[in-house]
Amino acid sequence: MKSKALYFFVAVSIPLLAWSCGGKDPISELPPPVPVEKPDEKPVDPSPGTRPWDANRGKVVTPSGTGWTSKTVDEGVVYYTFSGKDDISGVVQEVFVVDLDLSKSQYQAKLLYTSPRVVVSEAFKRDANTVAAMNANFEVNSIFIRTAGATRYQIPKTVIGDTDVPNWKSEAAFTSDGERGLQIFFAGSPARDGKIKSIKGKTYPEAVTLQRQYYTSIAGNYRDLISSAPMLIDDYEPLGEDFCDYSLTSSQVNKLDGEDPNRHQRVRHPRTAVALTENNHFIMFVVDGRTNFSSGMSARELTRFLVKWFNPQYALNMDGGGSTTLCVKGEGDPTTHVVNYPVENVSDKNMRDHTHERQRDVHFVIVKK
Repeated sequence: MKSKALYFFVAVSIPLLAWSCGGKDPISELPPPVPVEKPDEKPVDPSPGTRPWDANRGKVVTPSGTGWTSKTVDEGVVYYTFSGKDDISGVVQEVFVVDLDLSKSQYQAKLLYTSPRVVVSEAFKRDANTVAAMNANFEVNSIFIRTAGATRYQIPKTVIGDTDVPNWKSEAAFTSDGERGLQIFFAGSPARDGKIKSIKGKTYPEAVTLQRQYYTSIAGNYRDLISSAPMLIDDYEPLGEDFCDYSLTSSQVNKLDGEDPNRHQRVRHPRTAVALTENNHFIMFVVDGRTNFSSGMSARELTRFLVKWFNPQYALNMDGGGSTTLCVKGEGDPTTHVVNYPVENVSDKNMRDHTHERQRDVHFVIVKK
């Protein structure tokens, strides 16, 4: 299996007018107001090998205990759920997870591109052997997309949508060879060098150009490649915990554009993520939000939740909000197999159905050969 690498970002809670996390056109969504999380003091980073996260190396973590359920969907595919008050966020959450053992040769894990775009449950039905499907992409003009050996988008814009917000959504990537060779890696951003060694300290227009050039140069090595952000966990380092600027006050954050990362990732929303563990498992993860049954998570909370319950070596945040949707064979809605409760265009916080999906261009799929 090819080397895996990731970079993630974490968050805090604030009222936010969130734009669509995917697609070309922003969609206004008003999540309920929530208080801003107080920043934690960060200790001086010790030398490599003695850093706190190094203690997680080699540990296999399987979620269990109060609030957790598990079910084997097929050999090598386990479906987990969590419902209850989470001790990391301190509020109620509903979490849905598919864990694929990549050592099982009967599965393919890959990206599926559809044009025109479709909802996740429609992508799930494209192949009768699909056992799980999940939303993937942010708006296509902000990211790099390659699927089935064809490059679809190459980070067309240096700003997000029609805003003036610099495009921060392509610092990391997921790749697949169409079988079981998966990677998650941190390419680089103005805040940190990654695979791109010269990117730190660059302005975002220049940084986006460097990201575009880098992904274009390596795309031919992969069947699938999709960029995203933030990188949550990179070789066990919980990057998502400090993705946002926690020196900003609530008042300052509330004045930011909804696409600014310091609002986008410091607020509790439905979230979607992918992760890879050291023992060769691929995790597709969603947490619901904006309802009375699940508050959603910030990037910081998402990172900490993943570390505690799955201990992945790499993890990457994907498009969330109204896009967050997971389908699992034989679970959830008997017709669509949607297991969570998507909130696209939903204002009723007591909503409990599986029908409010958002159309997306790219989906993660796990297919039995």
